[in-house]
Amino acid sequence: MQGTEIIRQQLQALLQEPIVHWELFKAILQPVTFPAGDHLSEAGKTANAIYYIEEGVVRVYTLHDGKDISMDFAFPHNFTTSYASFITQKPAAVSLQAVTPVSGYACYYADLQQLYRTSHQAEKIGRLIAEQQYLRKYNRELSFLQYSAQERYTQLLHEHPEVVQHIPVKQIASYLGIEPESLSRIRKKRST
Repeated sequence: MQGTEIIRQQLQALLQEPIVHWELFKAILQPVTFPAGDHLSEAGKTANAIYYIEEGVVRVYTLHDGKDISMDFAFPHNFTTSYASFITQKPAAVSLQAVTPVSGYACYYADLQQLYRTSHQAEKIGRLIAEQQYLRKYNRELSFLQYSAQERYTQLLHEHPEVVQHIPVKQIASYLGIEPESLSRIRKKRST
């Protein structure tokens, strides 16, 4: 099963009831592809779409004092965007970049707002997705307080084993809040 049917099933599971206006949702989902290295959106520009990742890996990153910092990764069957920019329609502080070739769907801001005006259920789905994203961010922040870098790496591997195959060590280390050399030591220790 591919494409919009997976999205429908995911949203329906989140909603815990049938989606009444699925055809309205489906109509605003635009297929997109990005080669590895391309940006889905860039810092300094307003994020005008939320993306559903069907295949591939996207990273959310920022530049601070000339240093590239990976803040998040979106894996298959995740939604991603520069949420603060998308919600406020102001320039983003982060960029989204395809780590691998990415295919999925874009839902543009104006179309989504129109759908919200048309369907109370769509508004509810939007709220539930926002709540999920909040919980992801909360749990990530909490992990920095409660777990060591090694424990965070182990958790990342458990949740997304494809990480080591597709994401450069430098980006994984940045995401974990450590230097690449520290990640190399963690990986070496795990293999012994």
